[in-house]
Amino acid sequence: MRDDGVFLKKHCPKCGESERLISSDPVRWLWKREVYQYEASMGQGCSLRCDECGHDHKPRLIFMDLTNRCNLNCPICLANIPGMGFEFSPPTSYFERIFTELGKQTPPPRVELFGGEPTVREDLFEILEIAKRNKVPVSIVTNGVKLADEAFAKKLCETGVDFLVAFDGPDPETYRRMRGTSVVLEKKLQAIENIRKYSKRKHTLVCTLARDLNDKDMPAHFAFAHENRALFRRLFFIPLCETWDAGEYHSGRMTTPEDAEHILEDAFPGEKLEFFPAGMLGYLLPALRFFGTERIRFAGVHPNCESAAFVVSDGEKYLPLTHFLKRPLSELLPEIVTRAKRVNPKLQQLSPQRWFPRWRGRLMVLRTYAGLMIGAANFKRIIKGSRFLGLVRILGGVMFGKRLSAQLRKHTHVNDGVPIVILPFEEWHSLEAGRMKRCSAAFVYIDPATDQVAFTPFCMWCMNRREMFRKIADRYGTQPHGAPEPAAEAAAPQS
Repeated sequence: MRDDGVFLKKHCPKCGESERLISSDPVRWLWKREVYQYEASMGQGCSLRCDECGHDHKPRLIFMDLTNRCNLNCPICLANIPGMGFEFSPPTSYFERIFTELGKQTPPPRVELFGGEPTVREDLFEILEIAKRNKVPVSIVTNGVKLADEAFAKKLCETGVDFLVAFDGPDPETYRRMRGTSVVLEKKLQAIENIRKYSKRKHTLVCTLARDLNDKDMPAHFAFAHENRALFRRLFFIPLCETWDAGEYHSGRMTTPEDAEHILEDAFPGEKLEFFPAGMLGYLLPALRFFGTERIRFAGVHPNCESAAFVVSDGEKYLPLTHFLKRPLSELLPEIVTRAKRVNPKLQQLSPQRWFPRWRGRLMVLRTYAGLMIGAANFKRIIKGSRFLGLVRILGGVMFGKRLSAQLRKHTHVNDGVPIVILPFEEWHSLEAGRMKRCSAAFVYIDPATDQVAFTPFCMWCMNRREMFRKIADRYGTQPHGAPEPAAEAAAPQS
């Protein structure tokens, strides 16, 4: 750790010593560990040899690569045919075996279909039907290009699938530089309109974020998200990580997770957007189970993995959660952790499925957290009308099983709230072993060596993806498909 950043030092028997920047803000990087009460021993023992380890991550979120085919050719991407030099598109039967195994879990994990671009598979609807038959919930990570076709979008939305739509801001120049063509923005906007027209659920907006590229567009990005808040329930941001060879693509410099946090904070001038380690939500999960929440996507992950913040609509724009608090979140978090550690062992002895223990658990949760939350809330900015009556109605509604979000919309000026999550996709040069053991997300595949369903932590997949794709393609073959669809009009990437 130095004044100019946090560096990961590595020793390779073949390549010797090396180091790589993993954070541009040492103070914040260290604060995340301290507020999380993280101990280095929590991440020890990772060999980075997932094929030999056998450690059970109990992943709550599964990623499944459907193909490396794509209808774009982004200069920043290596997970496509041009980047790999061969096609990876296993037959439908390959995925049927995986979904059959996942369906045996109780409850089945959520699966996000990955690529490449999942929507280019001609058997996509068959794969979705297989997932449904095995009661496995599915999301699709998509660039949105094919969803610009209204008939296709209508048919896909009718399956009820959840979308994570890549959208890097409202400036065509961003797409020319990052995606190789500005035309794709028009297709994405049309795709979003089609999803709004035909989908009956909310989705996720995913932005790849980089300094000196689309950082200045973030105020407009949040304005766009707010205009479409009835459609998007989460805002994800991926710091652009260098995966290309020197001289192939110009991004100015690497964007670390802390860089991304500062960029997004600057999008709210005069306000204080506060990020915290998303893994800290794990401290609250035992309490939230008594109010119907069984799983939280990032609960328990390493403090230097995903970070999160919350913004809330006042009807005109998004405002940081701190706008509605009298105390900063950074002061509240240590108290929340202390209280959680005290009450969680008692909550874990109760069953939320049984009536009396459920009510007993809810009362314990309110006794633990209500005083702290009431003392921190700025009710002048929150409650409609009488603060006392408003608070009683909210707490009473929650106690009787009504959703907190519905109570807030009814009795407060706090309308639609959305989480902001920064997803640091690690690559080979910045892979930190300590983060892998606590990873709650994994890629699933059939290991050609054993012919068994296997899992690899999300960020470790970058180390094994190309080799495993090749082995899978060699053993299980490739799904036949028709003539390739033309990619969106592309221009040579420029700096």
